[in-house]
Amino acid sequence: MSEILDIARRVIADEAAALSQLADGVGESLAAAVESLLKARQIIVSGLGKSGVIAQKIAASLTSTGAPAVYLHPVEALHGDLGIVTRDDCLIALSRSGATEEVLRFATHFRRLGGPILGVTQGRESKLAEISQHTLLLPDLPEAGPLALAPTTSCVMMLAVGDALAMALLHARGFRPSDFAQFHPEGSLGRRLLLRAEDLMHQGAELPIVRAEDTFESLLVEMTDKRLGLALVVQPDGVLLGTFTDGDLRRIFQRVDTPRRLSAREACERSRRDTADPVVRVSAIEPHTPAVECLRMMQDSQITHLVVEQEGRPVGLLRLMDLIAAGLA
Repeated sequence: MSEILDIARRVIADEAAALSQLADGVGESLAAAVESLLKARQIIVSGLGKSGVIAQKIAASLTSTGAPAVYLHPVEALHGDLGIVTRDDCLIALSRSGATEEVLRFATHFRRLGGPILGVTQGRESKLAEISQHTLLLPDLPEAGPLALAPTTSCVMMLAVGDALAMALLHARGFRPSDFAQFHPEGSLGRRLLLRAEDLMHQGAELPIVRAEDTFESLLVEMTDKRLGLALVVQPDGVLLGTFTDGDLRRIFQRVDTPRRLSAREACERSRRDTADPVVRVSAIEPHTPAVECLRMMQDSQITHLVVEQEGRPVGLLRLMDLIAAGLA
């Protein structure tokens, strides 16, 4: 067991050391490459074998951060997929040795149809370095592991170069969190930045609305039927008067011998925790209020509901559990 752990720790340590050396070697060639990538209509990323797997991840990272990119298999490219290439495109070609035949053939044909080539390789004197307009040289280090054969360190360095390019492009494009959210609408950040109260609120026939002069019985029926834990009591003009909650109902039964004789307005007035206080108007928000702001308001005020209003009239009801179900809490 100790031998296994020693190998695992050594692999990680070797890869970490390689990344440190890679970072120290980053220079003007990367800055120039970023300038070319900024001008590209789309970025083609290609590699074969394990480098191809890394190329797919780099393409995905670029696309998700605002730089349109696509992975192109070097062999499939030579059998028709070159049709997506234009002179406004840029190629990122990955090859540890810089001599992978399939990648070189693809890059050679790309030069006829496309724009600049960015080669990522350890081969300083390689053919890939020769035909590339920009070359990002990886430190010439052995692969990590007992046999030093399986692609390990080289893949980690390629992945790091891809991340460095993606983040440099992100910065150069002025990419903002809101832009990221647009490309990740179902991710946690996307939901936090994009969701509005109107996206989550109960509305229309779901709203438990009672007129101020309706009977206490009507108030109970509306609360029971809509199952949202409260009713919204409105004045004759539709403007919100207040809310009547399950807690209010309990207080009414403690204080009033014949509650069925009350109107909805009277029930609101008699159910306050301190009957000397006026009817408390529930916290209200507008439909376009960000959901994360609604969550903050509920947490700060220690409440579980917000009424969504337009011109003082309730159009929706937002509950804390709705925000939790949306993954915001």
